[in-house]
Amino acid sequence: MRRRKVSTILDEHLFRRAKLESVRQRRQVSAILGEALERYLTDTGSRASSGVVAETWGVLKLNRRMLDRMLQDEEGLLDA
Repeated sequence: MRRRKVSTILDEHLFRRAKLESVRQRRQVSAILGEALERYLTDTGSRASSGVVAETWGVLKLNRRMLDRMLQDEEGLLDA
């Protein structure tokens, strides 16, 4: 899985706790924070892919025939 560098501001006490835990487990702080974020998102019901928009990032692949048919079905869509 690709990883992305992020920047954020944390409470000093929270960061120190994460740093100590990373030393204790011999893991990177980013791994500890990533695991905590994954657990939070799972517990709150957020999913990585929760539908066609999430899975396609809002892009649907259509051939020209399907697109023409959709536009015909949606009369007046392009008149606005």
